[in-house]
Amino acid sequence: MAEPLPGAHENWADLDALFRADTLARTLDIELVDWSAGQARVSAVPSTEHCNFLGGVHGGFIYSAADVAMSVASNSWGRMAVALSIDMQYAAGGRPGDELEFVATEQTRSRRIGNYRLVVSRGERTIATATGLTYRTDDWVLGAEAWSGDWRSRY
Repeated sequence: MAEPLPGAHENWADLDALFRADTLARTLDIELVDWSAGQARVSAVPSTEHCNFLGGVHGGFIYSAADVAMSVASNSWGRMAVALSIDMQYAAGGRPGDELEFVATEQTRSRRIGNYRLVVSRGERTIATATGLTYRTDDWVLGAEAWSGDWRSRY
């Protein structure tokens, strides 16, 4: 976890705990490696349970792990954000035991829309890329009272 932005110190640890408690991520053995405002990196080592009938890592598993990364990145500002779309392109496959990394990076953010670039890699090789859009609601992770009025007006 990176250092919090000024004004968010008191919430950073609570956000981190919330992000790490993601039920789907835990169920799929997806680990949140680190995150900061507008960014997140998760990793996973898929097992045979995460594979399709051909023996390769299921595209749905890769998509889900990328979605976890985007969820953390888009909610890292404290404002609740939900996915509108993720458009994924698969370039290569994965096998059980591969160490996969999923990085979500914010490209643009307005009051209502966040745009994210997602890169999935196996070592030095990119195996998938995606773009994602999120809708930023009027609600706040941890509740509006956890964030100062200045923070809420800026982010």
